[in-house]
Amino acid sequence: NNNNNNNGSIEALASLSLLCSHPLVGNQCILDFLESGGIGRMLEIALSSPPATNAIGNNSGGEEVAGDSWKQWRKQVNYACALLANATRVEKGAVDFIGLSFPTEAIPSSLLNDESKDGVDAIKKESRPTATLLLSRFLNSAYIDTNSVNYKLAVKAMMNRKEFDSDELDEDALSDDEERKDKEINELQPQKMEPVGEEVYDPYQHVASVIMNISQLESGRNFLMKLIHTKKPTFNISKIDENSPTTTKKEETTTTSHLQSLLPHLSSPNLHRRQGIAGTLKNCCFSQDSAWWLLNVVHMDKTLLMPLAGPEELSIDEKVGLDPDYWLLGEQKVRETDGLVRLLVVEALLLLLASGRRARETLRERRTYVIIKLADMVEENEEISERMHECVQYLRRDEEGDEEGDSDRRAYERYARGLVEMDGERNHEGVRKALPMSTSGVEEKGGDEVEQDYDNID
Repeated sequence: NNNNNNNGSIEALASLSLLCSHPLVGNQCILDFLESGGIGRMLEIALSSPPATNAIGNNSGGEEVAGDSWKQWRKQVNYACALLANATRVEKGAVDFIGLSFPTEAIPSSLLNDESKDGVDAIKKESRPTATLLLSRFLNSAYIDTNSVNYKLAVKAMMNRKEFDSDELDEDALSDDEERKDKEINELQPQKMEPVGEEVYDPYQHVASVIMNISQLESGRNFLMKLIHTKKPTFNISKIDENSPTTTKKEETTTTSHLQSLLPHLSSPNLHRRQGIAGTLKNCCFSQDSAWWLLNVVHMDKTLLMPLAGPEELSIDEKVGLDPDYWLLGEQKVRETDGLVRLLVVEALLLLLASGRRARETLRERRTYVIIKLADMVEENEEISERMHECVQYLRRDEEGDEEGDSDRRAYERYARGLVEMDGERNHEGVRKALPMSTSGVEEKGGDEVEQDYDNID
């Protein structure tokens, strides 16, 4: 009977998901869903306790230990999260999700240390436990069944899409320009929900879309970028003499944010996660006041550029000032295969470049141009390539009041000065001699030839 009830609830959730994503009646279904308090009910399902077994799907024994109960629980949670993703597409749904708090029983006991009269109310208002608890489930990899066949296929698809994707059209067969354009348009569409009845290995994959949707609101971005201070006790043992050691207790404060915990998921094998997190990062880059923090604390530029970096061999000149992580893997480095993810990360970089002169100077100093140039050379989608050229326009142009070539020269000088300060005065001359001068757009002293860039931008 329990199995029949579970199957019935799964079918009902699947039907609701299809209705809410329908191109004709989807919007009306979402409004009806919100009016009936659907967000609260879906959150109860998404945050429900998993089946009481001795092993989760990615432990030894896999699904044999977890059994059918784990499969059904994953499907229920998956469809509940898909409904939350659909509901938060509209502003009312996103606002309701961010402002919703669970009952006191759902708040972690570690947060209930305040014995003041209105301590619980203060916690509810400050912590937003609903969003926090769902995010913690999303970040917990223990719920993902890494022994699933679909998980292994997702890894293969990420590493080499053209070899794996049987549905992708052969490029040689695309003789008609209209067919090629249709393929490019389809490539930039969000990943569709799994067919009803298909095995689900990642029940919280659609939470990435929920996070992307709420980050379109200022309150959602504030939730993601709010600094979280954590105090961790440390003990130092010191000896005044051999017979009387003393222990000193200190507290170290670490600062992080929800946004920083999401960054690793941009390289997840799950396409839903990658697309959702890429959209989230783009939305957070709309906050121009946070540009310095995003570049210098979060290091958002490196996170965004890693999916664009490929296996191309770089020249010595291109490696100057470039983070080694972009090229150390060599031919093993795989560029992001999904067109929508590439488009979103390029648009996020474009927002950072448009946020101000200081941001552009920082990105020039970190040689962002090199990665975008190489990615554009192999990019087949016209829309993505156009966004890359817009980034190049920001990176290669001279700022107002500067002479020709000042932007590139200033970026190189800042990089060299940073190395000198880092290595100390004793390496002052050696560091400067070890740095080859950048030749990008610089006229050679021995003649009149000027190196031509791939984009012909001075």
